[in-house]
Amino acid sequence: MVLGDLGADVVKVEKPGSGDDTRAWAPLTPSGESAMFLAANRNKRSIAVDLDHPDGAAIVAELAARADVFVESFRPGSLERRGLDADALRRANPRLVYCSISAFGHEGPRKNEAGYDPVIQAASGMMSITGEPDGPPVRLGISPADLGAGVWAVVGILNALIQRERTGEGCLVTTSLFETATWWLSYHLVGFLAAGAAPRRWGSASPSIAPYEVFPTADGDLFVAAANDRLFRLLADTLGIPGVADDPRFATNPSRVENVVELRGVIRRQLALRPAREWEALLRSKAIPCSPVASVADFSADPQMNALELLAPVGDPDLERLRLVAPPVAYDGRRAVEATRPPGLGEHTSAVLAELGKSETDVADLRSRGVVA
Repeated sequence: MVLGDLGADVVKVEKPGSGDDTRAWAPLTPSGESAMFLAANRNKRSIAVDLDHPDGAAIVAELAARADVFVESFRPGSLERRGLDADALRRANPRLVYCSISAFGHEGPRKNEAGYDPVIQAASGMMSITGEPDGPPVRLGISPADLGAGVWAVVGILNALIQRERTGEGCLVTTSLFETATWWLSYHLVGFLAAGAAPRRWGSASPSIAPYEVFPTADGDLFVAAANDRLFRLLADTLGIPGVADDPRFATNPSRVENVVELRGVIRRQLALRPAREWEALLRSKAIPCSPVASVADFSADPQMNALELLAPVGDPDLERLRLVAPPVAYDGRRAVEATRPPGLGEHTSAVLAELGKSETDVADLRSRGVVA
């Protein structure tokens, strides 16, 4: 999708009948389409091809022979059995950048294991540091390994395309959910390897900074980030407890982290006296970073969203109410190319096959034999 946002012509190859698994994932929109699928599949054309049929695999090989980039996320070895592995496709098209995304990586004892994002969160230790200190491990409410692997695939692909301009040759780009999770955990891993202390769950707080967490107010929760001594002194003055900043237990960040339980109690007593929005206005007037804890509904209505044009219509009358999240990058103040709607299953099969030189008779024959749909 990111490559499509940047202007690439993306052809999505799906299984006839059911297509991408996420087409059936909840929640479904009022139009009966999966929100998950809609969120991740704009700017693509869909063809439905049976890869287990030799003629179906041959169609994909034909597409790869004229493509710049081939992206796959099958379990290792699955495409090799179909003649669609990197060696085979790059022999036919030496300029091809072949990108393979797996669960656990392409080497090592776990390379053949399947995995989903929460499995990787559990395997990597990510869950062990997420949640309240006295509660069970918790999965993040987003999919950091999935989304991060997609972004790192894009980084690798773009670098490979730049190298191809110099050398004339494509290459094999690999990444995985496991490698991406390792990258997300970088400073936790380095801290453990350097000091030997395993990170633990801190809820909304930080093991390195205090105060840097959610606090209850008179009517809701407020995240306060006083990330240095100057901000903490300013916070103490604004809350009406100026002497706290001179208390040896709280005078420096290391001492505040060491005495965070006592500090938390002092700040909670003050913040409980007024509503979250009042505190937010007061703290922001002093340039102290903070925010009420918003719901997704609140966030979707944030005026900043409109100012940055982050929710973009797809320009389809059948999906008039649908807004998709725009790429988080602008060029000279403009977002990437306008989006086309996520495709119906096999919506572009005939058009793409025609581009490969298949006649209407050829396409009808392939359909009748179940090779395409």
